[in-house]
Amino acid sequence: MDTTRRTILRGMAAAPVVAATSGLLVPGEAAASNGVTAAPAEQPMGLTYDAAHSALLEESIRGLRDKEKLGRIDVAGVLRKKPQYEGRNGFPGAWWPGSAGRPDKAFRWSGADRLAGRDTWRPQGISTVHDATGQRGRNILLVSWYHREEDHSTNRGGRVAIIDLRGRTPKYWYALLVLPTRKAGGHSFEPLYGLHAGGLAWYGNRLYVTESRTGALYVFNTDDMFPVKGRRDLCGKDSHGDFHAFREPYAMPLSRVYRVDAQGQKRLKFSQVSVDRDPLRPYRSLVVNEWEPGKDHAIVARWDIGHNSPYPRMAPGAASAVSSAVYRVERGSGLPEGRGVQGAVSIRGRLYLSVSRGSGNGYYSGVRLDSGGVGTARKLWELPKGPEDLSYQGITPGTGRVWGLTEYADRRFVFGMRVSR
Repeated sequence: MDTTRRTILRGMAAAPVVAATSGLLVPGEAAASNGVTAAPAEQPMGLTYDAAHSALLEESIRGLRDKEKLGRIDVAGVLRKKPQYEGRNGFPGAWWPGSAGRPDKAFRWSGADRLAGRDTWRPQGISTVHDATGQRGRNILLVSWYHREEDHSTNRGGRVAIIDLRGRTPKYWYALLVLPTRKAGGHSFEPLYGLHAGGLAWYGNRLYVTESRTGALYVFNTDDMFPVKGRRDLCGKDSHGDFHAFREPYAMPLSRVYRVDAQGQKRLKFSQVSVDRDPLRPYRSLVVNEWEPGKDHAIVARWDIGHNSPYPRMAPGAASAVSSAVYRVERGSGLPEGRGVQGAVSIRGRLYLSVSRGSGNGYYSGVRLDSGGVGTARKLWELPKGPEDLSYQGITPGTGRVWGLTEYADRRFVFGMRVSR
């Protein structure tokens, strides 16, 4: 392991705040300041970073640009390219449980991504362009996948599917999530080995990806991807000076790392992250939960995002961002014993959860929080087996769509469910 990689993975990275690019990826206006928040149910938690480690990441990214002559492409640029894969709208009716709730929009992946023979990759996290910009009517999604190979030498880390639903059929491209490095032979990158990529939150031109092993949020710039050759089954620079990302056409480099400081509590293992754009709250925020089926309750934490910034809000002179709320979700019909929370979104002060049941059907559950930030999970309806992350796509002030997905190859698809308040 080279010095840069060892230092980056040991520390927390920080990067200067940059404005979102024009057009597709401009965050919405700052929220009004008249919102109300529940009192914390648990002790606050912090998110910390280290600017020195960020400088190493930024130096490697600059080296890849200036010395290795790699180009730059953003999400909008990818969407103008010829599709890498094409999926199919809808899904077989037998895949959905016979309960009251059903999706109003859904699609299946391409044949190669659906087949059990390709089960070394599994989809996990999801986020929408509404999370990024607050704009409505543009059905553009990002979905993370993780590589299931346990051997370090064959593990490929994580990748993100950039999905365009605006045409007659879903079309998508992959970007490999990579760690920029500097070695004796110059600047390069490598996979983020073992990254589970369980949750995504796309805000402005930043993509937050959860790293559950250490309780971390990895941050990538969605307007700062590398177009690569993608012709060889390797990651980084080959002997001819060409760059590859395991045959994927794009590589998205890591730019910042946050790690949770539980302040004396058991460390929160980040499983999922979503964006809350509630206009009644004083700030936009990131909502993070853990998957802990053995605990007697679930924890969901909230970190506010600074105005005119894509990053968690920090007090002047502070070394970390302190959570604005830590909620406690008690077990109930929507979170039975032995089940864990895979995804959580906050909509007008109410939590909506996806809950897994192993190989059985999952649950779509709701939680009404009291003034102390405590609520009991109530089952709304069943989900297919293997439910994962959730993302809320606001459509009108009173309605919207909650997007979710399933991971198992024999029931693998993406779906949107209407929400009415």
